[in-house]
Amino acid sequence: MDRIRAENTVDIFGAVSRMRSQRNFMVQTEQQYAFLYEVMVEAVQLTGSEVSAHSLYNYVMKLRQTAPTSMLSMYLGDHVPRGGAKPNFPQNITALELEFQRVSINLQISSQCTSALLPENRNKNRLDSVLPYESNRVVLSAIRGFEGTDYINASFVDGYWHERAYIATQAPLASTTKDFWRMIWQHNSPIIVMLSQVVENCREQCFQYWPSERSQRYEQFLVEPMVEYNMPSFVLREFRITDTQDGQSRTLRQFQFSDWPDNGVPISRAAETLIDLISQVHKTQAQFGQDGPITVHCSAGAGRTGIFIALSILLERMRCEGMVDLLLTTRLLRSQRSNMIEDESQYAFCYTALLEFLASF
Repeated sequence: MDRIRAENTVDIFGAVSRMRSQRNFMVQTEQQYAFLYEVMVEAVQLTGSEVSAHSLYNYVMKLRQTAPTSMLSMYLGDHVPRGGAKPNFPQNITALELEFQRVSINLQISSQCTSALLPENRNKNRLDSVLPYESNRVVLSAIRGFEGTDYINASFVDGYWHERAYIATQAPLASTTKDFWRMIWQHNSPIIVMLSQVVENCREQCFQYWPSERSQRYEQFLVEPMVEYNMPSFVLREFRITDTQDGQSRTLRQFQFSDWPDNGVPISRAAETLIDLISQVHKTQAQFGQDGPITVHCSAGAGRTGIFIALSILLERMRCEGMVDLLLTTRLLRSQRSNMIEDESQYAFCYTALLEFLASF
C-alpha cells in the first residue's frame, strides 16, 4: 500500500520474496498468495472513497454533480474486461451514481445460500433476492426429527467494535414467528429494532410477532408485554420473555421507528430522528450491560436494515477516527448479507444522515 501511494505501482512477488529472505515461509500457500492479489485489487478500486469528517460536506457536494471525464475514465479502465464492451453511461451521470455502482464490482462472497435454498426452507423467505449466506447465517438449535428447524432468514453482521454485533433479519412471517423468538432467546438478543410498519401501502410488511395486551406463548417461550412508550419518532416496548421449560426470564426491548415513509427514504428531518434512534438503541444496550447482538429488521432485512447498521458503524468510526467511508462500509455489509442498502436513493440518504449528524454540532 505504501508503494502504491508513493509510486503508483504494485509488486507482490517482489514484496513476498523480500519477506521470505528475512523469515522462512512468509505467505505459506498459493491461496494466501492469491488473497494478496484480491486485497490489492479491491484496495485500488476503492481508492478515493475514504474522506475525513471535516471534508465530508464538500465531498458530498461533488458527488451530487455530474461525474467528470477523469472519473468515468478511471471507472472504465478499472472495470471493463479486456476486449469487453464498455458500459453506456448517460452523459449526465452523477459522481454519486457512479460511486454506488462500485459497491458491487468484484465483490467477494465467501459462501453460498445453501440452507436458504433447501426445499423445506424456501417458504420461510420473504424474497428470493435476500437470503443469508451459509458462512454467517444465524443457526437455531435443531428440533429432533424435523428437517430445516435450524434455519431462519437471518445473518450475523459485524459492527465497528465487535464481530457479530448485529443480527440482520427479515420481518417474521406468521409461519416463522416461533423461529424468531427461538432466535432471540438462543442468541441472547436484548434489543429488537423494527424499521417498518406492520402494513404499508395496504400490504403486509411484517406479521405482528409480539403481543399487545396479554401474554402470548410461542412454543416454549412466553412473551409478556410490560410497558409501552410513544416517542415522537419511535415506539419503545418492553417485554418479559420466559423459557417455560426452565423458568428463566429476560427483559427485551423493541424500538419501532415510525418516521419511515411508505415509499422511498425518509426526508431530511427524519434523518435526524433516525440518528437519534441509533443513539437511543446503543445507549440502552450499554445502560443495561447487555452484550448480545442487536436484532434489526425491516421487511426483507436488507434496505432499511442495511441503512441502520451502516449508519451505526459510520457514526462510531466518525467519532473515534474522524473518517468516513460509505463505499467500503456498504461493500462489507453486502459481503455479509445480500442487497444491504438496496439502491442509490438509500445510499444517498446515508450521506444525508451523516451531514445532518455533523450539522448538529
